Amino acid sequence: MTIKDTVKRMLGRRGRLLARRLRTRRWAITKEYRAALQAKRCLEIGGPSDILGFGGPLPVYSCLAAIDNCNFAQDTIWSSEAVRYSSIFVVDGTALQIESGSYDCVIASHCLEHIANPIKALLEWKRVLRRDGLLLLILPHRDHTFDWRRPVTTIEHMRKDYESGVAESDLTHLDEVLSLHDLSRDPGAKSPEEFRERSLNNSRFRAIHHHVFVPETAAEILREVGFSVLRQDVEGFHIITLAKSS
Repeated sequence: MTIKDTVKRMLGRRGRLLARRLRTRRWAITKEYRAALQAKRCLEIGGPSDILGFGGPLPVYSCLAAIDNCNFAQDTIWSSEAVRYSSIFVVDGTALQIESGSYDCVIASHCLEHIANPIKALLEWKRVLRRDGLLLLILPHRDHTFDWRRPVTTIEHMRKDYESGVAESDLTHLDEVLSLHDLSRDPGAKSPEEFRERSLNNSRFRAIHHHVFVPETAAEILREVGFSVLRQDVEGFHIITLAKSS
């Protein structure tokens, strides 16, 4: 066991979260987002997300009344202690198998870009929301991530994916990803060989960014599926959008 592992065990979960909170500065927008989500019943797609937990810069988990989770697999390459869920559904985010109108809000942090058919996903997330339900969508900003060399995905492209019924096994963007992904900005991807292997096995890992967003296209796709954008903020490489179903 390493020294780091020993320290983590000594601190315990709460201690680790507190240590993270002490070294993380909250964003100025936190109060407004917490007020919007206060006491709501939530479904999170993917996650959990460290930025939304007690030690993160936008800690909205703690203001929610209850949080359920949906993930495509029991275990993923992303792990976090940011929140404990009431219920966990192991199901694809484009086919939730959850009763319509079940939730006050849906949260998806750095998830939609990993979905091959984002319009299909958003329509499904909207379906499980109650009338005037809220969506907190956080996406990576193309210009500030390892995707900076890639072209921004147009709404026309995403609309065509939806009309064609593109499945999550789709690897249309694989060549673009392998040639333009900036590995120097993605230490988690490790070597070029390991990154290529992971990308080729995307149906297992779901690590590819199928689509690349900037603030304008993040708002555009939400309007496309019938959401009203209430506010949008950019914090570092995060595009944060709060929208209401209509």
